[in-house]
Amino acid sequence: MAFTDNSDLYGSVNEAGVNRVVRHIMRKRPSLFNYATAAVASNRALWCVPVDFDSSINDSFFANKKNGGRPNPIFTIEDPLPVLGARTSYSVQVGLNFCVQLVKAELDLHPGRLFELPPELEPPLKEQRFAIRASVCGGLGCPEKDFLDAVRPDQTNTTSLAAQRNPVVVLPSRKLNCFCLDLFVVGHVEVVLSGSEQRLLAKVDALEIVDVKPEGLESNIECYLELLLQLVILPRVNTAAKELVLDLLTTLNNLPGTIVPLIMPKPPAIPHNPAIEDDQLKLFVDLQVMP
Repeated sequence: MAFTDNSDLYGSVNEAGVNRVVRHIMRKRPSLFNYATAAVASNRALWCVPVDFDSSINDSFFANKKNGGRPNPIFTIEDPLPVLGARTSYSVQVGLNFCVQLVKAELDLHPGRLFELPPELEPPLKEQRFAIRASVCGGLGCPEKDFLDAVRPDQTNTTSLAAQRNPVVVLPSRKLNCFCLDLFVVGHVEVVLSGSEQRLLAKVDALEIVDVKPEGLESNIECYLELLLQLVILPRVNTAAKELVLDLLTTLNNLPGTIVPLIMPKPPAIPHNPAIEDDQLKLFVDLQVMP
């Protein structure tokens, strides 16, 4: 039976291809995966892990002007992490250097043969589910004790001219206190309507960080990371159904009217659409011509 017996179009992506593309993007656009303050980004000795970036990228934390003048830095520069409440004792805000780096990310589609899930996620990977394994490293630049002993509160609590020019004082540090975490995510893909357009939406079902104690700390970190995934990262990679077949649609532009792709469930012939199976994400699409 042909894949298009029950639909106008059929498309699929294999997990091996997705993982290869991810590795390529990590080398070509490292700033999407590495975040740090300017002081850390400019000093390789402070990075938690080396960054494997393409040789075409300028070896500097400053944005280069290659590729048509578009910036392509190694790190995304972030503001220092504030020390909460410090402004009440000092005339300026006090901050810490830090970095967060996504070192590795792998996608595993059902039946899930690429890696093993931790017991908390109840392996094996269930039908119509995807899994992600990621390694995240981060660190804080804590000052040396002798520096802290020399610091005295500003008793007058007045804002000096220097503080006006530099409203944030970043405490100096010789190195970052780095750590690494292994993160596992299980999820599925849905078709949702955004305005008049169908989109593929990845949803998180469960998330687990390996070997973080105490349990309360682990739960809070997992809560934050799940929100980060669901509200920030996954919406950026959601794909409009129209974009998946855009190249084909351009070859049909001589047809009268507007061609609209529709992802329609058609059980029992197509029980799942999109379908996650055979190490692939499969999509069955019908084309509707609108006047």
